[in-house]
Amino acid sequence: MAQPPKTPQNPEQNHPEFKFRTKPVQERSIFESYAALPARTRLYVSLGITAFAGIGLLVSDKLEAVFPPAQTAQAPRSPPVPSTSS
Repeated sequence: MAQPPKTPQNPEQNHPEFKFRTKPVQERSIFESYAALPARTRLYVSLGITAFAGIGLLVSDKLEAVFPPAQTAQAPRSPPVPSTSS
């Protein structure tokens, strides 16, 4: 005979309790505020930051090609010393 599935004694303890969701907003750290956001919102924020960083890298490369860095005056280097090992 099939046994009925066992149900937990306290169904409320299936999910962990997040204490940062019960804190007032003024007392939360930045991470706690970020973690309290819905998952989809956290995904959009992360994708937005990643896209902003990627675009910044591409734009900086294009700007460096258009405006090459200025050559700065460097101290003259001494000639390399030949090595005696064969």
